[in-house]
This record gives sequence, structure tokens and C-alpha cells, in this order.
Amino acid sequence: MTNKVVLVTGGAGNLGRAVTRAFLEADSRVAVPLHKTDKPDALDQLQSEFPDRLHTFALDLTTERGAEQAVRQTVEWGGRVDAVAHLIGSYIGGARIGDTALAAWDRMMELNLKSAFLTARFAVPRMVQDGGGSIVFVSSRAAVRERAGHAAYAISKAGLLTLVEALAEEYGDEGVRANAVLPGTVDTEANRRAMPDADPTLWTTPDEIASVIVFLSSADSGAINGAGIPVYGRS
Repeated sequence: MTNKVVLVTGGAGNLGRAVTRAFLEADSRVAVPLHKTDKPDALDQLQSEFPDRLHTFALDLTTERGAEQAVRQTVEWGGRVDAVAHLIGSYIGGARIGDTALAAWDRMMELNLKSAFLTARFAVPRMVQDGGGSIVFVSSRAAVRERAGHAAYAISKAGLLTLVEALAEEYGDEGVRANAVLPGTVDTEANRRAMPDADPTLWTTPDEIASVIVFLSSADSGAINGAGIPVYGRS
């Protein structure tokens, strides 16, 4: 990934910081759109370590304008966009389908699926123009199993897998690859607080997921397109 330009959406979050660092340590230049809900100092440490290779700007990627501007500003800064790691997402669960509020359904579709579609809509044409690229989305194990109690979340994450397959079919011949990782439970402070009786040593760490995302964005994974890669750890 040396000198590649990578757009990492959600790059200031729990998983996002690990992914942003992994790309920077792989000698990429990384652009990270910041949302108003991100901690203001989330990337300060990385900015001090990699001042010339990390670029941030404030945008909302659940809007058409925000997604378009994210790609535009990445290209204006880096000259192109070689890869996108799309990490924007959230979780709402705890209810069966009959008890799921419409607001919860809409929120899952907006954050987990609409933002991915919009990012791809603007990034892919630019990649085609530049001769190719790679997009990696973060889906979930819930996309393929254990959906009870969080159907809206699971369905939105399953939609990402169909998006990946459609992108691979439509743009593979033009050099654009699309894949997804499917983490199980991620070892974050928030998950440890939410599940104090669980064994976090069985979970997948952000660094482990980040390494798979960097691999799927690199030329080393050139034969992989349209895939959903389980990253469950031992969970």
C-alpha cells in the first residue's frame, strides 16, 4: 500500500482508529471524514505521528452531498483515490421484528447501508477513471446468522453483502474490486462494558480486523472480488 491514497470513512471510531493506523503504517496516505459525533481529539496522536500522510475534514456521509465531497476532497488532497475502507455504522438491537420501531429500522438502513451506497456511488467512477481500485465494507456475522433480536441491524449488514456482489459484477472488468469483512464481537471498551460477564479473549481485536482490511485493499488480494470474509476470531 506504499503511497496509495485511501479514504477511511468512520476512521475516527473504535475500529476506525485501528484501520487508519494500519494504512498509515503500510505507508499509505489516508483521508478521514470526521462526523460531529466523533471525539475531537480522536486522531490527534496519529496526526502527530503522520502529519504529512493523514488528512481530515468534517462531513456527514449519510447525505449525497457529504459522500460526494468526501471523495472530491480526498482526490483534491491526494490526487486520486486508490482504496476506500467504509467503516461507518452503528448497532441497535434488543427487539424482535414486531417490536422494532420504524425509527430504529430507518437509522440502521441510513448508517449501515445508505452511507455505503453513497460512498460507492461517488468513489467507484473515480476509481474507474484512474484505472481501478478497491472498496472494503464492514458487514457483520449477523448478516449471515444469529439475527434474532436485532433484525434491522442484521438486514442492513446483509444488504452490504449484496452491494459488494453487485459492485464486483458491474465494475470488476474495469479494475474495481469490492469485498466485505464480517466481524463477530469486536473487543472494544464499549462491548466490554455492555457484556461484563463475557470472555473478551474470544473476541476479535480492532487490529486483527484492520489487518484484513488492509490486505483486501492491497494488490496481494487482487484475485479476491465480491467476497464476504468472516473475521470471527474465536467467538
